[in-house]
Amino acid sequence: MRFVLGALVILFNLLDNTTTFLCLSTPIPGLQVTEANPFARWLFEAIGLVEGLLVEMFITLGAVGFLVYTKRLTPRVRLGLLLILVVLPAWAVVNNLNVMKAIGIEL
Repeated sequence: MRFVLGALVILFNLLDNTTTFLCLSTPIPGLQVTEANPFARWLFEAIGLVEGLLVEMFITLGAVGFLVYTKRLTPRVRLGLLLILVVLPAWAVVNNLNVMKAIGIEL
């Protein structure tokens, strides 16, 4: 189960990063689209959008690797944390897709 959740975390993060990139890199006249996550927004402003997305992905990969393989946490805690890491980017993808639809960004 932890491997399936780990794969879902990676999948949803890739989808989140893709939709975030599309939302933030597509200029829309009269609109200013910003990142909702304050840490990610700061990271994108500090090092750039693509670089920030890459850093975020490497952090995610490290967290997934740790949670899938560590023996320092109980299986229940590991699965719970992995589930949280699945739900958060899945929600972000839904939100990004809604924003894209509302402002006319095509996939």
